[in-house]
Amino acid sequence: MTQVNLDDSQVVKNTHNGEIVLKSITAFPDQCLQAWSEASMLKFPAEYKQVKNILVCGMGGSRFTPIIIKELFKEEIDLPYVINDNYTLPKFVSSETLVILSSYSGTTEEVIYCGQEAQKMGAKITGLCLGGPLAEFFKSHRLPAYIFDAKHNPSGQPRIGVGYMTAGHMGLLYASSFLKISPQKVDQALNKLPQLLVNFHQSIPTIQNPAKHMAQNLFGKYPYYVTAEHLQGIGNAMGNQTNETAKAISSYRYIPELNHHLMEGLKFPEVLKQIGIFVFFTSSLYDRRIQVRFDITREVVEKNGLQTLEYKLQGQNKIEQALELIGFSSFMTMYLSLLYQQDPSVVPWVDYFKKRLKELSK
Repeated sequence: MTQVNLDDSQVVKNTHNGEIVLKSITAFPDQCLQAWSEASMLKFPAEYKQVKNILVCGMGGSRFTPIIIKELFKEEIDLPYVINDNYTLPKFVSSETLVILSSYSGTTEEVIYCGQEAQKMGAKITGLCLGGPLAEFFKSHRLPAYIFDAKHNPSGQPRIGVGYMTAGHMGLLYASSFLKISPQKVDQALNKLPQLLVNFHQSIPTIQNPAKHMAQNLFGKYPYYVTAEHLQGIGNAMGNQTNETAKAISSYRYIPELNHHLMEGLKFPEVLKQIGIFVFFTSSLYDRRIQVRFDITREVVEKNGLQTLEYKLQGQNKIEQALELIGFSSFMTMYLSLLYQQDPSVVPWVDYFKKRLKELSK
């Protein structure tokens, strides 16, 4: 491939749908503000607030967002909170379960099926989507739900409209009384977000732009994204965006879990030394024991001959850092798609799979 200059604005203009995708990514703070302000105002029947557990059904870009919320607010969500990412509902689902149906497009087959099954099991049902059959399901059964107008995501891609699903889930949980958090704290983080992301914009040259710099370092590599604690769920999001936006392979891991097995798997195959790269997302807010583990893990990785990178979160609290890293991921994977000369707006193999699945399911 010919060398791509990320500082040349013409590169984005010459990439099919590049401008519209970058516009959506830059509007991430606007997506969050809209979704939080709207979803947090939802009204729920009294019986919804008596449930004893929460089950979220979602796939892909509509799955990693509730995972982000689950890990970010582990100490603020006061009920068991489970993610379901297949057709089968857990046996514990009952009238005492709040089932949240998560599908950006409102067309996700697995989520729609789970909604129908949850209704049969007597669960309390809510959710969020843009429209489609899922929106009709909510409306026809008069279920409280956040159906949004994605006016700040002209790309139409769920992973690029991540602000709607992340802040939407956050607002929905707050409105249903299961997320114990100060709305002022959320507002402050959302208002600060544009400042946290300003150095990732396309107009900022690579030498001063952490997102562009990392994309260049990941070009031609197999990245392993390493996070922990309140940022744990965002590693999953970065893996998704790397796959779909940049059309590149990636993995995500988290500390301390990886310390119990992964380090012994760095020896083979030999090609891993050439293509493997570990990206450590560090935070001063991590527990001190976790910070020590990051240092030692990086040492072990480098002793095995693999390259490492580090990004230090700048946000002053957990919400700020989570939103910062989501924004960073969107910009970075966009730049990586430009380096690979790929259209960041399409997912041809996912579309092919869905088409074949529909053909073979007749």
